[in-house]
Amino acid sequence: MDNSIKQTFKNIKSLKVQGATAVARTTIKALKAYSLKIKAINATNWKKDFKKAADFLLSARPTEPMAQNGVKYIFSQLSKAEPKNVVETKNEAKKAADDFLKMMKNAADLTIKYGRKIIKANDDDILTHCHSWLVEQILIQAKNNKKNFKVYNTETRPLYQGRITSKKLLQAKISTTMVADSSAGFLISHYSGKDLMMDKIILGADALLPDGSVINKIGSFSIGSIAHQEKVPLYIATTLLKFYPKSWIKIERRSPKELWPNAPKNLKIINFAFDRIPMKYITGIICEAGVIKPEAVKKTVKKVYPFL
Repeated sequence: MDNSIKQTFKNIKSLKVQGATAVARTTIKALKAYSLKIKAINATNWKKDFKKAADFLLSARPTEPMAQNGVKYIFSQLSKAEPKNVVETKNEAKKAADDFLKMMKNAADLTIKYGRKIIKANDDDILTHCHSWLVEQILIQAKNNKKNFKVYNTETRPLYQGRITSKKLLQAKISTTMVADSSAGFLISHYSGKDLMMDKIILGADALLPDGSVINKIGSFSIGSIAHQEKVPLYIATTLLKFYPKSWIKIERRSPKELWPNAPKNLKIINFAFDRIPMKYITGIICEAGVIKPEAVKKTVKKVYPFL
C-alpha cells in the first residue's frame, strides 16, 4: 500500500482529520493523487488497485457515507466513460474526483445559504453539539447578517470536539457558552428556567438514512429526544451527499482508551462514536435542496443525485 494512503488512513482514524466533510474531502483528494501513481498493465488491474486503496481508506471511519459516495461516484463515472486503457482511466478518475469535490462545495454553499435563513432575529438561544463545519458556517454567516443570538455548545467527550466549535464561534464574535454533555437535556428543558431554555437546536450529521433519520455524534439521540418532548425545533444541517441507501449503517466503536486510558482490569467499556436521531424528532433538514421534511429525504436524493 502506498505510504501516502497509509498516512491518510492514520490521519482519519486518529481524528487528526475530523468531521464528515473533511474526511470525504481528504479521502477523495488522496485517492485522486494515488490514482495517477498506479502502475498497471491494463484498466482492469488499475481498477483493482484503486478499489483496494479506496476500501482501505473507507475502513478508517465506516460511519461516513459521504466519503463512500465520493468513491461510488468515481466508479459510476468510470463505468459511463468506458476508458480503453490505463491513461484514459486515470484521466477519467481524476476528472470524476474533481467533479465530486466541486459537487461537495456547491452543496455546502447552498446548505449554508438556506441554513442562515432559519435563524430569526428573535432566536436568542441556540444549542449545537460536537463540531460541524456546516453548522459553524451557518451560525457565522447569520451573525454577519446582523442576527442576534447566543450559542450553547457541548464539550463532546471523550475527544472534546466541542472545543473546536467554541473557538471558531468566539473568533467570529458570537456569544458562546459551553456545557457538559450530560447537562444538554436539562438545558433544553423548561426546568432549566426561562432564561436558559433553548429556542432552537442545529446539529450536523454524519449520515442520512432513507427513513429520514440521522446518524450523528453520540449524544445526539438524547438531545433529539428531549427536544421532541419539550417541542424545541431541531434542525439538521447536512448535504444530501451523506445519504446512505440502506436502513442501517455500522456504528463505529472507538478505542476504550479514549474513555479511560488506565481503566481497571476486566472493566468493559463501550465507546460509541455515533448514535441515531429518529425522524420524528427532526423538524427539518437543511440541505442543498432547501429546508426539507425528513420524510422527503429519499425522494429528494433521488431527484438531486441519481447516482446515489
